[in-house]
Amino acid sequence: MKNRRFSLRRFLFEHMEIVFMPRSFSAVRFSFRPFFALILFLIWIAVTVWAVCLVFERVDYSISKAENKVMKAKLGMIAEELSRNRKYIKLARKTDREMRSMLGMSDGNYINLPSGLAQGREERVVNFKEMFSRKAQDIDEAELNSFLSENTEDAQKTLASFQEIAWFYANQKNVSDATPSIPPTQNARITSGFGYRLSPFGTHIASYHYGLDFAGKPNSKIMATADGVVRQTGWASTYGQAVLIDHGFGYSTLYGHLADIRVKRGDKVKRGQIIANMGTTGRSTGVHLHYEVWKDGTPVNPRGYLKEKDLKP
Repeated sequence: MKNRRFSLRRFLFEHMEIVFMPRSFSAVRFSFRPFFALILFLIWIAVTVWAVCLVFERVDYSISKAENKVMKAKLGMIAEELSRNRKYIKLARKTDREMRSMLGMSDGNYINLPSGLAQGREERVVNFKEMFSRKAQDIDEAELNSFLSENTEDAQKTLASFQEIAWFYANQKNVSDATPSIPPTQNARITSGFGYRLSPFGTHIASYHYGLDFAGKPNSKIMATADGVVRQTGWASTYGQAVLIDHGFGYSTLYGHLADIRVKRGDKVKRGQIIANMGTTGRSTGVHLHYEVWKDGTPVNPRGYLKEKDLKP
C-alpha cells in the first residue's frame, strides 16, 4: 500500500513530458505536473456546469417573462370583461325599474340601492384596468375579491328581481284570466239589477237579488265569463238547472235557469266557452239567465265586471 501511495504521489507531483514527433519538424516537448492538469480539469468542469446553469436560468427567465406578458394580457381581457359585465348589470337594473313601472309594481328590495352606494360602486369599477395593470405582487387580493363579490351579489339580486317580476306577471295574468270580464250571453238585455227589488211574482214582498237577470231568446248561448273549474251542475232549488264555476283567487260565478248544460263537474273551462243554453227552469217568469259573481265568499254586483258597451237596459 505504501508503494501504491508513493507511486500516486509521484504521478501527481513529479514532472511528466509529452513529446510530439511530427515527420517534418523537430520534436516538441511539453513538461507538466499531472496535479495541475487535474486542477485545471476540475476548474473546466465547474465553469461548464456554471455556464449550463446560467443558460438554463436565462431560458427560464425568458419563459417566465413571456408567461408574464401573456398573463398580463389575460388580466387586461378580464378587466375589460368585468367592466362590460358591470355595464350589463347596470342596464339590467334600469330595465328592471322600467318593467316594474309598466306593471305597476313597487321597486321592491332588490334594486333600491342608496344612490351613494350605487355611485361608489360605479366609481370603483373604473379602477379595474388600473388594478390589473399592476405587477402581480402589487395586486390587492382583498380588493379584487371585493370587486368579484360585488359583481356576484349584484348579478344575484338582479336575477332575483327579474324572477319576482316574472312571478308577479304570471300571477297578474292568472288573476286577469280568473276575473269575470265579459257578459255571460250576447244580445240580451238586463231586466233586473243587483240589490233589493220587489218580488217578480206579484207578492209585493221586497227581497235581495244577488245577481243580474239577462232576458233573451230561448236557447241563447251562455258562456263562462272567466277561466275556471266547474264545481257544480244540475238542479239548484229556485235557480233551476245551474252551473257553478270556481275561478280561483276568490272568484266564482253562478249561472241559473239554464237549459241543455254542456259541462260537468270537474271540467276546466275558458273565458267565452259555451257552458249551456238560456232557459226558464226553476222559479222563473220567463226565458232568462240569472248571473251572479262572488268574491271571497260574498256576492258582488256583476255590473262592476262588465264594460259599459255590454250593459243593455
